[in-house]
Amino acid sequence: MNEDFSTPQWRPEPEPQNALERLLPRAADNPALHGQLMRALWNAEISTLMPYHPEMIGTHEFSSGDTMQFLIFNDERGPFVPAFTSEAVAEYCLQKNAPDKGAIGVATMPGELFFKAVAGIKHRVVFNSGMTAGMELKHEAITGLINGELRHSRPSTGEGEKTTLFPIDPASLPPALINGIRSFCDRHRAPIAVYLCLPADANGQPDQRDYRLVLRLRGLDNDFYNDFTLMAGKLMPAGVEFSCAVVTPDNEKALEFLQRCTPLWPVLSVE
Repeated sequence: MNEDFSTPQWRPEPEPQNALERLLPRAADNPALHGQLMRALWNAEISTLMPYHPEMIGTHEFSSGDTMQFLIFNDERGPFVPAFTSEAVAEYCLQKNAPDKGAIGVATMPGELFFKAVAGIKHRVVFNSGMTAGMELKHEAITGLINGELRHSRPSTGEGEKTTLFPIDPASLPPALINGIRSFCDRHRAPIAVYLCLPADANGQPDQRDYRLVLRLRGLDNDFYNDFTLMAGKLMPAGVEFSCAVVTPDNEKALEFLQRCTPLWPVLSVE
């Protein structure tokens, strides 16, 4: 069969237009970049599709409580809102996926405004549909973006849970988890050490399905904590729950316990 490479479906994809589009393909297979990607989405100019009307042309102001009429499409997984990381990508995807696009308008707005406006629809958002580097955000992720949980999440404060913790031998952990944590921490200044412990189960034995990561940091660093927890969540073995705590140099009691544990990072040399 002879393909017609002159049709819009066979046009080369546009070159990356901005930092977000350069980051997307790198973050696809690298959980260490997911926090950076979430902040980039929030701060980017996002394009989306709306029913075309002459009054749409130009710049418009939106106030709190205003609604927007987004176009919604369907794929094999159900309804979604299409979104694009630049106007050039929006035009490319329209030509590729809907050559007879009819009365469709492209609207561009700050990411913060887009996510707040689309949250009420409660559908997925699919970025750059049909392109090599795209992504999907579920409604829960959009809510997390708005709440700051995926951009600048921070550890809880207060007394916390009182439980017995058991140190764990790093050699018993999945290599992907160990290597991911070590590689991530090698590139940041904030951490002093990272530990993993197991809480006691109902019988007082180590609970192998509940990981407690402990970050020993030079000081509170919300971006580091945010990005570390997103990465760790992606690397956790199936069926394992985890939580992440932070210990700073002024927490003497916690430091005394950690001195009896073997850290995942840094790797201690053996004489």
